[in-house]
Amino acid sequence: MSIRYILGAESGTPIAQVLSKLRSQAAWRPFDDRAVAFVRRLSQKLLTAAGIRQHPELAALAHWFRGANLQSLASQYVLESPEQVKLGRGLAFHLAPSNVDSVFMYSWLLSLLAGNVNLVRVSQKGSAPQDFLVAALAQTLAEDVGAAVRDRIVLLTYPHDDLLTREISEACLIRVVWGGDVTVQALRNIPLRPTAIEVCFPDRFSACAIRASTVLQAEDIELTQLAAAFYNDAFWFAQQACSSPRLVAWIGDEADIDAASARFWSALELELARRKPENSEAMNMARVAASFEYAAAALAHPSHAGEFKSTHPMRLSMERALDETAKKIHCGNGLFLETRLPSLVALAPQLSDKEQTLAVHGFQRAELIELALALPPRAVDRFAKFGEALAFAPVWDGQDLITTFSRTVLLPGG
Repeated sequence: MSIRYILGAESGTPIAQVLSKLRSQAAWRPFDDRAVAFVRRLSQKLLTAAGIRQHPELAALAHWFRGANLQSLASQYVLESPEQVKLGRGLAFHLAPSNVDSVFMYSWLLSLLAGNVNLVRVSQKGSAPQDFLVAALAQTLAEDVGAAVRDRIVLLTYPHDDLLTREISEACLIRVVWGGDVTVQALRNIPLRPTAIEVCFPDRFSACAIRASTVLQAEDIELTQLAAAFYNDAFWFAQQACSSPRLVAWIGDEADIDAASARFWSALELELARRKPENSEAMNMARVAASFEYAAAALAHPSHAGEFKSTHPMRLSMERALDETAKKIHCGNGLFLETRLPSLVALAPQLSDKEQTLAVHGFQRAELIELALALPPRAVDRFAKFGEALAFAPVWDGQDLITTFSRTVLLPGG
């Protein structure tokens, strides 16, 4: 077993020994002072670290876990009453994705705050953001505030190995899977303890909806801000995050949509020129290949007149309603499907349990509720403002993670 321990265990330590040590740790109550102090300090260390501006996704992570937000978060939960007490479940096994470096930190830190001991497997690919995170974690664990947490975290990596994953899975009481549908299905074939639970975050498809008339009415500065917000939603992580919009639904009449679309995409081109997102040859090829697949399936054609060509962003107009085939073909990397609808509620039939986030601009609360009531079962877990599609929340994919990661112990009455 070629395990590489990154934090929490010495090189060469047998995994059985590591698991035994982790399982011997007592569960804490949610928002134990020791856990809160550690997370707060890690947040401070990240926010003040040299080079944090090169990793805006890590700055967002650190900002979310700042002390004030932790205090607000804790106040939302009833942690103890005469009839019950809350505790962590025990050992949590987190399997991080390879395409979004910081996402495993959200589930791990929330699991720690919920009272659990944690073992995290990260991708072997490695990355600059991952190295940056590990350095901050190691520094925080080495401080006094890290003393209580040092025996409650192991960060490791290893090649795909079902036997090793099975051994860890049999020891844990929570398994958290971040990955594609294939990964989730493969892991579901590896059994858990009868008393364990599993939380999965599989492939998702997200979209945005824009009322055309609001784009036409916007002042130039408002349009610039809208383009910047859309950039943050779609171009961080090369559109690979589960909540990054891949479909742009224009709502309004044809004339308004024609004018609004031209104005919006022109503003985005200026934002791209300013911020210069990654656009590698591999990303170009992925977009072109996907565009040919869409054309072959008669699903979409270029929004611009002319031949298929490598553009960034690449826009394809839907020729028929969004379906599962269209979602599977999509490669991210700056590719956007566009559709036109007379009303927001008309989008409902095209959505399914695949959709996670719908970023919206220009709609009233009543319209969002109307859409929510018209959605198929399990479709869309959250509506978000433009610029907040990637913003994390303790309720993710429809699950309250603090509640899921903890358990309730009943006490005798009176």
